[in-house]
Amino acid sequence: MATFVKTPAGTCKGIIRKRGWPTTIKTFRTKRDATDWARRAEDEMVRGVYISLTHGCKAGLTPGPVSLTPAGPGRHHVPRTNRSNDPADHIGSRSSAANPTSPAGI
Repeated sequence: MATFVKTPAGTCKGIIRKRGWPTTIKTFRTKRDATDWARRAEDEMVRGVYISLTHGCKAGLTPGPVSLTPAGPGRHHVPRTNRSNDPADHIGSRSSAANPTSPAGI
């Protein structure tokens, strides 16, 4: 969620604090510019495509947290490793009448 603070210089500071993402702060001339930026940035965070450029500059031009999964940051797909390529393993749950490898009626 974004918070907007009026600075002593007369500018508007937008602060975004979202779980799973670093706090992002940016200063704008008008509050309208700050709200537009915050809306765009939060939308990108929800979609998982937001790249924090200010965070990357401080760390030697390495990008900030990037999550390309649709689930969002911190959620990873764990592949199933117990799959078998043998067709007989998949037929084992059928009845003997529907099993093409056994003679009919046995």
